[in-house]
Amino acid sequence: MKGAFGRKTLAVFTLAVVLALTLWVFSTRFPLSPPDGRAEGESADEWVERKLQEMSVEEKVGQLFMVGFHNGDQPALEMNEQAITLIEEYHAGGVILFDRNVDTPEQVARLNRDMQAKARESSTGVPLFISIDQEGGKVLRIRDGVTLFPGNMALGAAGDPELSSQTGKVMGKELRLMGINMNLAPSLDVNNNDQNPIIGVRSFSGDPNQVAELGVAQMKGFREGGVLSVVKHFPGHGDTDSDSHVDLPTVAHSMERLDQVELKPFKKALDAGVDAVMSAHITFPAIDDTPGLPGTLSPQVLTGLLREEWGYDGVIITDDMEMGAIVDNFGAGDAAVRAVEAGADILLVAHDWNRQKESIQAVIQAVEAGEISEKRIDQSVRRILQLKAKPLGKASILDQSDLEPSGGLEELADPEHAELAARVAEEAVTLVRDPAKQLPLSPSQTPRMLILTPAHADEWERAFQGAGFDAEARSVPLQPDPMERQAAYEGVAAFDTVVVALSQAQMRPEQQELVTGLRHTGKPVIAVGLDTPYDVSVLPADLAYLTAYSSQPVSIRAAVDVLTGETEPKGTLPVEIPRLYPRGHSENGSPSSPSG
Repeated sequence: MKGAFGRKTLAVFTLAVVLALTLWVFSTRFPLSPPDGRAEGESADEWVERKLQEMSVEEKVGQLFMVGFHNGDQPALEMNEQAITLIEEYHAGGVILFDRNVDTPEQVARLNRDMQAKARESSTGVPLFISIDQEGGKVLRIRDGVTLFPGNMALGAAGDPELSSQTGKVMGKELRLMGINMNLAPSLDVNNNDQNPIIGVRSFSGDPNQVAELGVAQMKGFREGGVLSVVKHFPGHGDTDSDSHVDLPTVAHSMERLDQVELKPFKKALDAGVDAVMSAHITFPAIDDTPGLPGTLSPQVLTGLLREEWGYDGVIITDDMEMGAIVDNFGAGDAAVRAVEAGADILLVAHDWNRQKESIQAVIQAVEAGEISEKRIDQSVRRILQLKAKPLGKASILDQSDLEPSGGLEELADPEHAELAARVAEEAVTLVRDPAKQLPLSPSQTPRMLILTPAHADEWERAFQGAGFDAEARSVPLQPDPMERQAAYEGVAAFDTVVVALSQAQMRPEQQELVTGLRHTGKPVIAVGLDTPYDVSVLPADLAYLTAYSSQPVSIRAAVDVLTGETEPKGTLPVEIPRLYPRGHSENGSPSSPSG
């Protein structure tokens, strides 16, 4: 009995030792991690330094790239070979989503969860930045199942920083619910050029002080909602008359003027603790007079001004390196190397698989050849990892909840979100002029209403019918040719009043011709702006004009409410209309002079 007991004891002891050794080996090779992806007891700073030490040159360079993926002309709603290879083999540190990657909120959440899981399983184990351009207004990638806000210039017309903050918070919360952790917004460009084809209503205002105030408020709102924000387009894209997606614009102002206008909102954002800054593909001779060198590739812009003079040590992201300003003037590989040398931390290469490979390989080769030091790469990777570990809303990007099945998407339908969007739209609508006192319209006096619009004809029709009018809305292209204009005029004699909706008419002569033709019918005409309010500069002086700054349905409903007297126009012009109206003007209030 005694020997048998001894043998049993020895067997139990041996089993315990084997089990303990097994657990020790397993925990050494596969350490248990807290919910945020760090090793047990490891601080965020320690995680950053450990990852930096563990990564190879190829893995470090991969962290410097934010990439997109596509499926030819078809949607790319799931990870495909391009996405998987970029994450697994090229160690991409971030992914950007476009319309081609978006269907429903559930699909977006599933795609992002799958991409994060793939990144966690990769050799680095570092989670992804998953970014998107969800500015509101005319720049939206997700349109279904989320709250659609009127956009920045509408917020400028409303003039309330709290509205800007709340808008950012709601948009941020909705994005994070779908697994998106970085919004490439807000735009801090000061739109003071009425011929600007790309910024326009994406800007809050033509006043740098208002841009700074509303932009910083929205930036903080995004962060409170759970996403990182990226202010753009440094040093400023507001005073250009060409599009850097196509051309290489120049802002030729003096340094004194840049300090007073273009640079001011960015400086304020840095003072407020910005998450990241996006560079512009624009030349600024006052900062760097190298001919044809855009800010994205300029050491004097990114390192000299932003880092050394301003003391910024956060993340710098380039605008898309496949835009015309770059690809038409520099090769993909050369541009990537020059951007890193200039001081950029993350290179956005959003579309082409071959350019993505060429760009990544060019930076690796530059490090191997000693053209770029590994120390320089480490500087960027450290900033990137620190941003991924940064406290954000309820959880940093390291938090593993992004890997869990999508939940909480029902919060996207929160009625308070829709009420906030409606309030922004209502506060923004600006009555610029009504010389003949045509407003408000009454169904008892002008019952038959014709609406000609480039957007949401059904929404216009429903809104007017809901106000008691016998309304018909017709869709008209943004640049209607003579036949399309003639079709719009058919049967006008049967209507009492015509409302014509315009969008950047100052740059579209076809819309001006549409208005001229309507005037020749002899019917009363009222114009409504769905974009920048510069339309009014090319309209007859006796034509009533109000602007909603947006073609979103919520803005159309707000405009109709003002047209029909349901609400009073509350907005004021956030930009100057050259030779006509100062910033701050409204027909229902006292004109004020521009400030700042």
